Amino acid sequence: MRIAAIDIGSNAVRLFVAQVHQNEDGILLEKLLHTRVPIRLGGDVFTFGKVSAERATQLALTIKGFAAIIEALAIEEVRACATSALRSAENRDAVLSEVKKISGIEIKILSGSEEAEMIFGNFSHYQLPKEHHYLFIDVGGGSTELTLIERGVKKASQSFEVGTVRMLLNDQKKLPKAVFDWLLQNINPKMKYQAIATGGNINSAIKILEKKSREFVSLEELNNLKKQLSRCTKEQRMRKYKLREDRADVIVPALNIYTQIADEVGIQELLAPKFGLADGIVLEVLESKGFKDFKLISA
Repeated sequence: MRIAAIDIGSNAVRLFVAQVHQNEDGILLEKLLHTRVPIRLGGDVFTFGKVSAERATQLALTIKGFAAIIEALAIEEVRACATSALRSAENRDAVLSEVKKISGIEIKILSGSEEAEMIFGNFSHYQLPKEHHYLFIDVGGGSTELTLIERGVKKASQSFEVGTVRMLLNDQKKLPKAVFDWLLQNINPKMKYQAIATGGNINSAIKILEKKSREFVSLEELNNLKKQLSRCTKEQRMRKYKLREDRADVIVPALNIYTQIADEVGIQELLAPKFGLADGIVLEVLESKGFKDFKLISA
């Protein structure tokens, strides 16, 4: 069985295709394809409250292109989910209608809690030590999802309307008080937590720092990288660090979010396992089909 997950974020739209294999080793999930189109829906929504006609058309044509790939690959299961930008857009129903009309694909808009739950769904399949305590930090263009896990059990989860695109547009440096209040209310000061950081920006930071898979990055390293990037223009970041344009301008706000949260909790190192919403969508489809105890492998 092949599964296609479409993640419509505030900064980009992604298509992730996975193949399910069943053999004597159990059930394996192979990552076949991952493509990303830089449509910054949040640039419209977080400024004007709605998606412009131009970006709505770009989105519809992108999803139409994804639909052609999905048909060519004979994919049986397709799920498309949208997050903060479309969730906040005044004209979201009209946008969804246009996308469905042009592409034939129906989009589900996730609530903040649903988005956090899907991302957290990766936890049980990543084989992290269950005896430890974790703070999941997922930073997107329009929202940040925090999930607290203690000894393998989810204790609390919250979505906040603060993300890289929002912070960039508002020239915002510090996180809102609500984030720190939530941490104060839910973090157990007697416990030591590890941070699990997800999102495209932390993956880019890990690549710049030349970290290996499953290798922790220290808070000091992230703060130093943030200072280096802050001294560069967007164009300099693109050239020096080989960043895409739509990544080069939001990576500093993203690092601001990760480092402020980690510092508030007293976390000195973060792990970036390179999974996100698209992975969570695929896992949800598998679980809805009755699949359990599967392993993830790369293409």
